[in-house]
Amino acid sequence: MMGTNHALSGAAAWVAVASTAPSFPALGIVQIEPLHMVTGALVCAGAALLPDADHHNATIAHSVPIAGRVAAGAVGAISGGHRHGMHSILAIVGCWFAMGWIGQITWDAPWWGSTIQLGAAVATAALLTFALKVLQVAKSWPKAWMIGILAAAAMALFLPNDMGWFQLCVTVGFTAHILGDFLTVEGINWFWPLKIRAPKAVQKIPILNKIWKGNGYMAVPILAETGSVLEYMFGATLGLYTLAGLAVNVLGVAL
Repeated sequence: MMGTNHALSGAAAWVAVASTAPSFPALGIVQIEPLHMVTGALVCAGAALLPDADHHNATIAHSVPIAGRVAAGAVGAISGGHRHGMHSILAIVGCWFAMGWIGQITWDAPWWGSTIQLGAAVATAALLTFALKVLQVAKSWPKAWMIGILAAAAMALFLPNDMGWFQLCVTVGFTAHILGDFLTVEGINWFWPLKIRAPKAVQKIPILNKIWKGNGYMAVPILAETGSVLEYMFGATLGLYTLAGLAVNVLGVAL
């Protein structure tokens, strides 16, 4: 999937997880304030770009001059390349624990009256920046970073006890990206670093050989190839779902 559609999938996934409006189709498994529905949707949208940190030309590789591409190249080399380690069950589990660890990093600043959730704030600043840029809310990286940092700082300083959703939010966005790529013809290797190749008998069966490939990748290719018309239609649907969910939960609009 393209970067914008990945971001929309993350935002939609957060709305689906966090919406508690009785008239809106969602899971409603997280109890959060309306403000965090919006913030969480943007953080989740940014998190949905993280798996592509294994690609030197991905959106987030351009977030910081030179260093962004170097970091993406390093991640790609460690994870085995694009759509390898960063697009797997192992990566999802790693994301969960990594975000849990980051969320534990705090700072008792002598000039502030409460403990600052420093780790979550720094990560939130970056994720907000990624989302704002790829969704074209901010037209340039400097503007995106400025808004992302200011918003994350405000949350860390004035809402220090309201970031308990951070770990789940980032993991949901990360997972949404992988599921999105799973819906394209290229597919993913869920079980990396293992390669569970489809038996030759399976490779000869129409349709099934598109789902379980000879190289060990798996796909449910309902979106066809990356960048297809079907993908753009899917992205538009996710965007509408997100906007509707925010309207219902934040503004109290009745459907």
